[in-house]
Order: sequence, then C-alpha cells, then structure tokens
Amino acid sequence: MKRMKTFFKYFLAIVIVYFLVNLGTFYVLKSTYKTKDYIIEDSILDIQVTEAEATFVNGNLKGVAKNNTDIDVNEKYLKIESYSKRDVLLGTKYVHLKDLNVGEETSFEASFNYQQIDHIKISVINAEEVPESADVLFDNPEEAKINFLIFFAALFFII
Repeated sequence: MKRMKTFFKYFLAIVIVYFLVNLGTFYVLKSTYKTKDYIIEDSILDIQVTEAEATFVNGNLKGVAKNNTDIDVNEKYLKIESYSKRDVLLGTKYVHLKDLNVGEETSFEASFNYQQIDHIKISVINAEEVPESADVLFDNPEEAKINFLIFFAALFFII
C-alpha cells in the first residue's frame, strides 16, 4: 500500500508539472504576438479585421467579409500581402471567399510564416487574378478539417 501511495504521488507530481509547463508555454508564446497595422484597399465587400497579429517569424489574420452590395458576389479571393518596415513585400497569401449573396457574411482566417512583418495590405480580387502557383488558403477552417479527415480516411482504407 505504501508503494501505491508513492507511485500516486509521483504520478500526480508529473501531471501537475506537465500542465504547468504547457500553460506557461502557451502564455509566453501568446505574449510574443504583437498587433500589426493593416490597410484594406478599395473593395466591393465590407471587410472587418478582428485580429491582425504577428511575432518575429509568423502571424495570423482573422476577420469577416460581408456583401453590402445589391448583387451576389462569386469567385472572389482575399489577397493578403505582408510587408516589412521598408515596404519590401515578404509574401502573399490568397484566401478563397465562398459565394456571398446580398447581405451575407463569411469569416476568414489566414496564417503566414514571414519574418519581420510590419504591416499588411488586404484587397479583394477576382479568381482570374490569382496566379497558378499561389498559396491559396481555405476560406473556412472547418473546411480544412473536413479535408484532412477525408485524407486520413483515404489513407486508412489504402492501408
């Protein structure tokens, strides 16, 4: 019985240390993100950015695009350009927006791995303007999860 109590104490200590280290790591990493300036160029959609932040080596951009026009909007992409302090283009990401009827809105999310991001430019472009080799992101994170599930299911059936 004494051995079980000792084992339980060690197990409990390991679990507590594990959670403390994970919690501390989360808050240390979260504190390294700084809010970045962004510019939304003339757009037919109403774009609201809720989060534009970056560390020294990567960043995130989240927001909502709403169709405030009198027509349906189809096959549009968000072009997200990341710039350094000296206005050097670090990279471009494209986020596919789903077809929006009048008054509809959709959320978007983009992450990027560019160093020393100072500001971000956001614009809405047509599908024809997206280059063939472009880094196109999913318009909805849930869509990405579904595609990964399909991939793993196919891999499981192959094996």
